[in-house]
Amino acid sequence: MKASSLISHNASTAIKGILMLLIVFGHTGMLTTNFATGEKTFFYDWLYTFHVHVFLILPFIYGYSRKPVKIMANSGEASNRLIDVHCVINDIRHYIIKIGVPYMWFFIIDALIFVCVAGGEFNFFGIIYAFFFGSQTLMSKYIGFNMMWFLPAMLSLLTLKSVWYNSKQIVKYVMLAISIALWLLCIVRVVEMDKVGLFVPFAISQGFYYLLLGLLSRWLLERYPVKKLMPWALVGIVMLTMLFAVRNSLAFNAFWIIRMIMPILFFILLFAFGDVLSKSKLLHFLGTYSLQIYLIHVIIVNILTVVFLRFTQASIVVGVIIYMLTIFISSGLSLMLVKLPRINKVLFPKD
Repeated sequence: MKASSLISHNASTAIKGILMLLIVFGHTGMLTTNFATGEKTFFYDWLYTFHVHVFLILPFIYGYSRKPVKIMANSGEASNRLIDVHCVINDIRHYIIKIGVPYMWFFIIDALIFVCVAGGEFNFFGIIYAFFFGSQTLMSKYIGFNMMWFLPAMLSLLTLKSVWYNSKQIVKYVMLAISIALWLLCIVRVVEMDKVGLFVPFAISQGFYYLLLGLLSRWLLERYPVKKLMPWALVGIVMLTMLFAVRNSLAFNAFWIIRMIMPILFFILLFAFGDVLSKSKLLHFLGTYSLQIYLIHVIIVNILTVVFLRFTQASIVVGVIIYMLTIFISSGLSLMLVKLPRINKVLFPKD
């Protein structure tokens, strides 16, 4: 099955650039912490209802086209299968090379920093556990950097996307039912996503979690013109932000409802301005190297924070300086890695 892309390459790259600016902001502690209480600010909590999640909506907006399969099954036999396994396996191979290999290398780098530099406890089986399950909780405990969860989650989601487009309708119904059930269980507080990730390997639970968001976003953009959706998206974002502000005083679990709807609305808003955003050279650069910047920036922001706190106190001004330096240094290092063929081929191989 083939599904056409709903977005231009330049627009999607610019959207990635916007999201990288927000992600780096969210990881700059001095800009997201209340100095009086030491707690995270409202803006930080609000930001985490959508910014990373929009990245995981994009694959479904790109559509899907089958890649050439080296080993083809008999056409009559393949047509009778619930899932075209050969195409799915071929896609998984591509995703492992593109996402799994960078994940492996930077997971090792983060683990070494945690054990050798930060003085964290070395637990070999814990590190292996965290690597194959992709849980934020496990990563925080065993390698000290929980932001690596994004890569196994994306890998799992892309695999589910491949299954979706290479399977019969009954399989799609089952996948959709699992995704909806997972969201409902979170909304009624029967399960917690972080705890589910402790028992489900390869971040499969994260994949099903984001599957519904991707499918809903694509369905809306295929069904309605973005000009009609944009005003509703703006109104929805305002209303959900107000609801988010009073979420703790409500009798129902507003957090998970907001977390489901906000990424879709924010993506529609970015999608509507995609052509305008694509004119920005800065956003295009950040989007082009978004994977590299994402993997590098947390290390940089932590180093800069430690250095600055040796000479000054935490403040908004210092936070802005760290934020800008993090973007600049991470971008420079990303460009350098890509321009060094041997290193780039090892860290970020192409299929």
